Amino acid sequence: MAAPGVMASVFIGSALLYGWDAPAAVTALVTAMVAVLLALLAVTFFWKVSVHSAVASGALAILVTVFGPWMLALVPVVVLIGWSRVRLRCHTVGQVAVGMLIGAAVSAPLYMLLG
Repeated sequence: MAAPGVMASVFIGSALLYGWDAPAAVTALVTAMVAVLLALLAVTFFWKVSVHSAVASGALAILVTVFGPWMLALVPVVVLIGWSRVRLRCHTVGQVAVGMLIGAAVSAPLYMLLG
């Protein structure tokens, strides 16, 4: 699916969550991840970043926010996802690192604000 189709799907799904009065934690999660996607979209106009790494680190940051620091035990999973993107030659180490930073930096604060 092309990028416009993905974004349309995300926005329609988000509207349905709000329209059907989904739990606050779920709408906060989806809103935080949409914000990550928008931040990635803004950067990607100028430089390619790893969406896979951003989503993995963003999800982990929210898990740490909700369940506490013991969830940091999942950091190796995020690192493996980043390593796979470099190994597959889809991204450079820098693109993976920036993706991870954007994912965590955008998702966790927004989730805490909305959740």
